[in-house]
Amino acid sequence: MSEEQEEILVQPGDHIFITAGEYKGELAKVISPYTNSATVEMEKRDEDGTKPRTVLRHTEYEVIEKAE
Repeated sequence: MSEEQEEILVQPGDHIFITAGEYKGELAKVISPYTNSATVEMEKRDEDGTKPRTVLRHTEYEVIEKAE
């Protein structure tokens, strides 16, 4: 049995809009893309000044601006 490989559509630095999950409606920047997911850093800071990071499936966001 062969598994289909998903094409990675994002690159580090791409800006995305999160469409599902805990951070739905937030803007974020891609840190590291993977086969089935991507690590992202939120644009909005927490009360302590840090930017939250999370891992999202490719179906949970839309690319709004590609990195140069």
